[in-house]
Parts: sequence; C-alpha cells; structure tokens
Amino acid sequence: MNLKRVMVDMSATIIHHGHIRLLRNAKKYGYLIVGLTTDKEIFKFKGYSPELKFDERVEILSAIEYVDEVVPTNWLITEEILKKYKIDILIHGSDNLFKSQRFEVINFPRTAGISSSLLRLKAFESLISKRNRNKLMLTPGPSSICAAAIKHIEPVFGRGDTDYEKIYYEVTEWIKNLSGQDEVISLIGSATLAIEISLINFLSGDILVIDTGFYSRRIYKIISKYKNVDLINFKEIDKIDKKYDWIAACFTETSCGYKFNLGNLSRLKFKTKANLFLDATGSIGLEDGHEIADLIAFSSCKGLLGLTGAAFIAKKNNIVQNNLSNIPYYLNYNVHKEKLVTGPYHILEGLLGIKEIHHLLLENIRSFHNAFLKKYGKLLVWEFDNQPKLCTLIKANCKAINNKKVILYKSRNVVENQSIICHLHAIDKKNIDDLEKYFIITK
Repeated sequence: MNLKRVMVDMSATIIHHGHIRLLRNAKKYGYLIVGLTTDKEIFKFKGYSPELKFDERVEILSAIEYVDEVVPTNWLITEEILKKYKIDILIHGSDNLFKSQRFEVINFPRTAGISSSLLRLKAFESLISKRNRNKLMLTPGPSSICAAAIKHIEPVFGRGDTDYEKIYYEVTEWIKNLSGQDEVISLIGSATLAIEISLINFLSGDILVIDTGFYSRRIYKIISKYKNVDLINFKEIDKIDKKYDWIAACFTETSCGYKFNLGNLSRLKFKTKANLFLDATGSIGLEDGHEIADLIAFSSCKGLLGLTGAAFIAKKNNIVQNNLSNIPYYLNYNVHKEKLVTGPYHILEGLLGIKEIHHLLLENIRSFHNAFLKKYGKLLVWEFDNQPKLCTLIKANCKAINNKKVILYKSRNVVENQSIICHLHAIDKKNIDDLEKYFIITK
C-alpha cells in the first residue's frame, strides 16, 4: 500500500516539545515531509534571522524519528508548493488560516504554554538571573537588573510618537500614585540633579534642613549656595520653636540606613507652618506616606527598581515656581516640564515593564528585609520604626567571600565596626541562606 505524502509546515527556529508532539501525530497519516521555512522568508515575515540557520534546522529535524524528509518552503504554503512535492495531506497548527479545495488540510491544536517566542523570553530572563547571581550587588541602587525593565524597550522618541506618549502617561500616573503628588516630571540625570532643580525652583523664604547624614547634608550644601538656610540634627527637632517656609529632609537616609519617622515630620511641619521637601531617593516605591510632602525628588534605580539614568520631581499643585533670573537653562523646572530637552525615553519604557510586577518585586524585598531584621535584630543600630526597606545598618563588619564577585555598599557616613546591608537584590528571589554564601558578618 502506498503511503500518503503528508506535509507539516514549520519554522522550527527553536525546537521544543510542541514540535515533537505535532510531528508524532502527523506521522500517523503517512510519509512525513517537513516544509521548513527558509532563513530569508523568516526574516521577511518575522523580522529577524533565526537562531539556527536553515541547514542546522534541517539537520535537527532529519534526526527526529518521525520525519522522513525535509524540504525548503516559503512562509506561506500555497497549492503550488503542495503540488510540487506531491502532497496529499497538509497538517499545521490550528491558528493557520490556509484552506484548499484540492488538498486535504488537517489542523492540529497547538501545545498550550509553549512557543519559540516564549522560550526566547525565558532564555532572556534566565540570562539576566544568571548575571545577577554572578555579580551580587549589595548596594542601594542600582542593584540587581530586572528583566522586566529591559524586555519592554523598543525604539521610541519624545515628540510625535504616540507609543511613547502612552508610555509616558502610564508611567507618570503610576509614579504620581506612588508619590501622592499632583504633578510629576522626568528628566535625564541622577536624583541629585532633580534635588538641585527642586531646591532652586521652589524653595524660598526661611528654610530648615534636618541633618540625618550625608544625603541630607547634600541638600544643605546645594541650597546654601543660593539661599540662607538653617541646619539642625534630627535628634534635636523637638527644640525647634521657629516658623519656617520650607523644611527639607531625607525620608530614608541611605548613608546610615535611617528612615525618618513620618509622624515626627508631620508634627514638625504643622508646628512650623512649613512646606515639606523630601529627598525620596531611598524611599519612593518602598515606603508609604510620601503624600505628607509638598515636593519630592528621586531617581529611577532604587525603589522604582528601574534602570539608572532617569530622575523625577513630583509636587502638589499649590507649589509654585520662584521668580528666577540667570538660572542655567537645564536647571529650570519648566524646561523639563515642557519637554524642551531630551527625556529618559527608554528608561520610562523599562519602568512600564516594572510597573506590571512592582508589587511582586516589592513583596520579595519586604520578605527578605523582615527575615534579615529577625535574624540580625540584636545587631540593629536603629529602632524598628526607623528601619527602611532599602537597607539596614548593623553593629558589625561585613566582608565578602572571595568565591563570588560581591559588591558591598561603602557608605560615606558609617563609622568603624558598622555596616549597611542593602536589600534590592531580593527582586531576584534571594533569601538569607542564599545570600550568606557570599558574605560573612562578624561582630
């Protein structure tokens, strides 16, 4: 009895178990020929060159026991191709729309949960995870790279690109909700730049900076070049008996792992009748309560868990810009609000990917943070109410174990025999036991 000639058309750029199931079932109908899409046709219709060249794909398919022959075909199967190879039956996936009056066509359902595109994505995520584990970043940001921040990046432009306009709107709305503010602008640069623009453009009158460490003193250094400002240690704020127009502080002082008690800040704000500016670099996306501020500045790479290079300024509607003259162009808030310079287009794209899973990543960080506090509670410098999610200051020395490349955070503020352990690496689902393979803590 002559076997019917059966064709299965496929690209098989990355061969998986779904292909094997299709070929096994198709073989039951007769002599099995794979109509394999050529490299040129894949590039024409899918827009990329396949991972495996045509000859390599032929070699793999020919080694499969169900396959009798492999022939080159176009992306779209036509009756002329079926006639050329004397095909009796064409078999392909249920999503293929090919129909014929002259040839028998059988559609098989695709294997659920698998495709070459899905495998590419999984391979990409595995590569990012491997790189994160090969270089352990015990830093406050940038720390571990999140695959979600990279896989969304495509060509975009800031003007006349409707795709980017949608991304910008969605990301800024998300950040507005996180910050509890009415208006958000983005710019290329670090949080330091956003802080300087905020201080110059909006702070006026009598100003008080609360000193919690290096980064709060950075605020003082910036603003004191332009205006008169007082500096007071955070432990002495109960002694303040003067009214101010503005108070400036760090919500989370990364340099010493200290989180400001928002109740204390709120009471001080009410007592002094002042507006509140917060450096939210170490707190945005990680802590609640930013709505008590009237103006905040932060970056993309800490609690937002994005790539480095974008900065944000968020404010309440009632905060108006100072009358400025002779200010450098790039330091003018309105220049960035009106998008008169290049913005952080691709970083915002990455944040769109982060936005979708931020709550899951944040849960990983919180879980690790809580486990760390539980295990090392006796070594904590600050009270539990003053422990930020970003990092923890402990009364101990931390030393990397040399069998892995480990980058420890070297604070500009911590004294001898103290260490800051940062927790953003936990987005890659690291736990305490896993982490302790790479460093040791000694009292």
